[in-house]
Amino acid sequence: MSWPIWAGDIPTWITTAAVGFAGAQLLVDRRRRAAEENREAKAQASKLSAWAVSDRNAVPLAFGVVVSNRSVSTFHNVSIVAKIHKKQIASEIHFEVLPPGEFFVELANGEWEFAVEANEHGRMLRPYTRTEGYRVLSIGFTDNLDQRWSADAHMVLRRAG
Repeated sequence: MSWPIWAGDIPTWITTAAVGFAGAQLLVDRRRRAAEENREAKAQASKLSAWAVSDRNAVPLAFGVVVSNRSVSTFHNVSIVAKIHKKQIASEIHFEVLPPGEFFVELANGEWEFAVEANEHGRMLRPYTRTEGYRVLSIGFTDNLDQRWSADAHMVLRRAG
């Protein structure tokens, strides 16, 4: 029994299998590298968070948002939408540059004041954890890799654009 001509020779089959295996390995490596790059990119982005707070010792009560940058780098073009007293505040909190640290932005007369370091505020800021009436609704920002991110009210990160 002879080998049919249309089946080719064994070296051709071995070469074809090797090329197929190398191609499949290349695709697996690219997917792994892309997932790793996404994880690294998200690592810095996940270090930005914000939450609604009040200062119960202030007279009158002070309400606002704490913005926390736990990374070692700055964030840029940060915009935050918040709800205070069950109403979305018309204006956004905006930072052109957000350095590392924790900052308190007070809501006074329906407008956001300038940010101060949370410990500079000098009093105890209490987070709202059991109400929908006081919360951060969304955050948009650019990281130091010039990637734009957004986070929803549950702080789920998504790469924008």
